[in-house]
Amino acid sequence: MLKVYRYTLMQGVFIMTSLLLLLKPVLAIDVVVMAIFGETVILKVDGTQHKLKIGDKTPEGITLSKVDSDQVELKINNKVSMHQLGGHVSFSNQRSGANKDKKPAEAKIWPQNDMYVTHGSINKRSVMFMVDTGATWVAMSEAVAKRLGINYYRGTPGYAGTASGVAAIYKVNLDKVKVGEIELRNVQAAVISGYRSPQVLLGNSFLKRVEIQRTKQVMILKKKY
Repeated sequence: MLKVYRYTLMQGVFIMTSLLLLLKPVLAIDVVVMAIFGETVILKVDGTQHKLKIGDKTPEGITLSKVDSDQVELKINNKVSMHQLGGHVSFSNQRSGANKDKKPAEAKIWPQNDMYVTHGSINKRSVMFMVDTGATWVAMSEAVAKRLGINYYRGTPGYAGTASGVAAIYKVNLDKVKVGEIELRNVQAAVISGYRSPQVLLGNSFLKRVEIQRTKQVMILKKKY
């Protein structure tokens, strides 16, 4: 009986160890585009700087696939995204299809000059977002709308109160809005006449569809399921 008990115990330890190895937690990788010098890019990954040229890969598996004058294309786990100079980017190191019970998509946003600012995309085109919980919609200037190819004149005209007073707007629907790992479809937005900022306000037409948490200084957005 004693031999059987010991053998079974060792089997149990082996099985539990194997399960722990298989069930590694999904971790978020924090990436900052520090500098762009021609085709050379400096990335800071979880606090460690890496000097990359096109085709190079960091130890975390992030590949530099394309470089423009003010933005880079990064690839990880077969996912490709564009990111501008500065700001934080949060990647998940989970392999696609590895676990159907994966955590909800999330985005981590760090404050800059007391504002929560982050890179993202609208209709797959790179933009800089500023989180504004007081804004009804995702909002942008006419110049940004034109750069994104949004034909806002076909939208619904109206008026809205802004920090500068009442302004004419065009209400439109955006096909895709992406921040971090979170991508939402059919997001209401406003194009504001007279608004000059190159930043896009990330308002409640996006924020009401995610959960918002704050841990120390970091704002964490999590997609609702």
